[in-house]
Amino acid sequence: MNFSYFILTVFILFWRAQAAVTITEKHHVGKNVTIIILGVAIIFLFSFTGTILPIILKKKKYIKVDSILFGSIKIFGVGIIVGVAFIHMLIPGDQLLISNNSPHFFKEEHPHFCGALVIIGIIFAHLIQVLTSHILQTKVVKKKGKEPVVYNDTEKTLSIGSIKDISESRPSTSVTTTTTELCCLDEKDFDNIVDKREKQIVFYLVELSVAIHSLLIGFAFGLSNVNKIIQLTFALVFHQFFEGIAISSIFLEAKFTRIKPYLVMIGLYTLTLPLGAFIGIIVRESFNDDDSASIGIQGCVDIIASGILIYDSLANILSHHTDSKIWNTMSIGKKAIQMFCFYLGLFMMALINTWI
Repeated sequence: MNFSYFILTVFILFWRAQAAVTITEKHHVGKNVTIIILGVAIIFLFSFTGTILPIILKKKKYIKVDSILFGSIKIFGVGIIVGVAFIHMLIPGDQLLISNNSPHFFKEEHPHFCGALVIIGIIFAHLIQVLTSHILQTKVVKKKGKEPVVYNDTEKTLSIGSIKDISESRPSTSVTTTTTELCCLDEKDFDNIVDKREKQIVFYLVELSVAIHSLLIGFAFGLSNVNKIIQLTFALVFHQFFEGIAISSIFLEAKFTRIKPYLVMIGLYTLTLPLGAFIGIIVRESFNDDDSASIGIQGCVDIIASGILIYDSLANILSHHTDSKIWNTMSIGKKAIQMFCFYLGLFMMALINTWI
């Protein structure tokens, strides 16, 4: 309840500051950045709330990782991320590269270079996934090779080099059953460990892309005219809140155990947009919107980051979600609910684009 009162108070101050800025501008006294700072504070509060909410509720029965509610929230957030990648990153980035003030290389020589940059982002995400998966599998196999296995029927210890060595070994009949069971257990543990590590790598890539995008959005927010801040603030509040829920849901599914990843996830997501906004506020008087180098860099970074998000959200998150054991055991009605949530997230991002 106290938190609700606090948010309401901030909104009232925000609205009064907007009125004060309008009066100030009419008298040509100059612009006031108070409204921008209050807008950043509101966005920060909702970003933090969105990321912390799934973590707080993760022990509740109705929002466990295998529940229909958690799956619906997660897949709604995936729709938000896909919408962000296509609508808020790819399209604006392409418009920047073909604008009148963009570098000659993009505007005249290669006006469709946007497609190549998207492919670069996708290839980068895929390459990172392949390399990390190979490294993780190698490390797990080596770790298994150093661990002794004690049989139940005998107290002998066998050093295992790999799962293949277990299946090829031929102990006595009394031990064969136990060896087979151990082999199955080790293979299951191996798959679980590698799958968990791969999910963590996917999360890091998604978090990095979202952080880059949030930094650019914040920078643009800090440069915005104060008469557009209210519309931008409401749009970004919705955007950051539900994107934060999506990021946090993907984070929980990656099964991090230490406290440090939690702090990094929350801090990186909630602080990048305010950081970009304050940089925009500092340079707003000297920043040149028509600078070709700045336009080219911003467009390229946005498009490459969108490629990373597109690959990870569709190939790694959505595809794995709809191919999991939990999904395969669901009824058609529950699947329809979750897919509706995914399409709703896409639609909401398209709707927000009309306000920004």
